[in-house]
Amino acid sequence: MPATFSRQQFLHLGLAGMLAPLGFAAPGFFSPAFAAIAAVGSVAKVRGTASLLRDGQQIVLQGGEEVAAGDVVTTLAESRLRIALKDGSQLNLGELTKMTIAAFDFTPEDMKRAATFDLTSGLVQAITAKAAPGSSFVIRTRNAVAATRSTEWIVTAEKSQTGVYVTEGKVDVAQSALGFRSLSSAEQDKAMLLSAGQSTIVGKMTLGATLAPQPTDAKKLKALKAALAFD
Repeated sequence: MPATFSRQQFLHLGLAGMLAPLGFAAPGFFSPAFAAIAAVGSVAKVRGTASLLRDGQQIVLQGGEEVAAGDVVTTLAESRLRIALKDGSQLNLGELTKMTIAAFDFTPEDMKRAATFDLTSGLVQAITAKAAPGSSFVIRTRNAVAATRSTEWIVTAEKSQTGVYVTEGKVDVAQSALGFRSLSSAEQDKAMLLSAGQSTIVGKMTLGATLAPQPTDAKKLKALKAALAFD
């Protein structure tokens, strides 16, 4: 007796067949890699096309999917992605962005947090929730490390340059010539402090030189915010 499918099942299977050759699973398509995870947040909003890679399997994001440490999220051209984290923080990704949730630990009982994100390329805005003393929230690129406790800031990664723009609060920024890594205590002590309205660009030409905070250009900040907007 031939199998029968509802229209919804038929469309779902058809979508899975089209996406499979591209290395994607259909939205909601069951896979062991996506069955049970220690979620650290969820996808709050998607515009355009965004995907999530976990344990070698990739899915197209529709909104509502849980995210975990180790996940790699990517946006395509003219796309946006918003991730709501369990501590109340929020990440907004612009187009052509690739970011890894390297680590995320949060205990609501004492409000302690240890979060690290690796920005390979693109643009990300972090709106960081308040946390207990000793907590951390770090964004790393190939040549810089930026860290804060509670603030709003934007990080860009373009080839050999990293831009850090602070809109609220304060952010520590340090150069990192060895790629995605955490800083030692000594290196953290030498980090540059950016306050609201300040920014810096870390690039190959600045390695070994002393970084200094610069006033953020209003037009540049407006352009960055527009590149993160969902409307």
